[in-house]
Amino acid sequence: MNRHILVAVGPSFSEEALSAAIAKAQETGARLTVLHVIDVSPWWSGTYAEGLCDTQALVHQLALVIRRQSEKMLRGAGIEFDWQMRSSPRDGRTIGRVIAQTANTLGADLIVLGTRRRGLLAIGMHPVRNGVCRYSACEVLIASPRVRPLARVIAMPAAMA
Repeated sequence: MNRHILVAVGPSFSEEALSAAIAKAQETGARLTVLHVIDVSPWWSGTYAEGLCDTQALVHQLALVIRRQSEKMLRGAGIEFDWQMRSSPRDGRTIGRVIAQTANTLGADLIVLGTRRRGLLAIGMHPVRNGVCRYSACEVLIASPRVRPLARVIAMPAAMA
């Protein structure tokens, strides 16, 4: 039985993770904490990005969009939640480790993550997921994307048959 669920959201905004966390919280009556770890130096910024554009302003705008979208889903579901933000540390700790340590500190008994990459080339390429699983003291649920049903053909024109 889950009493406290931590769900991690980020730039790849995983609606699957948030949906799964909402469903679990509704099912068990658990408290829900939404965590966004902000990467202060994202991979796309490059080494000379500060001279070319205002990277920090872009990162801040992205964080606001993620928060708005998350809160919209949570309010739509009628869920009480706590919002937490952390910055990725510059001491070499990974985002996955920050998520795990935050969950351990808050006493969460379940961490919900979404999938980031899909397809055959993504095998083993989940550094956030790996870090969370390695350093967390609780269960980790990986929410996979829902498979949308394929369109059904109701009637086929005679010309195509």
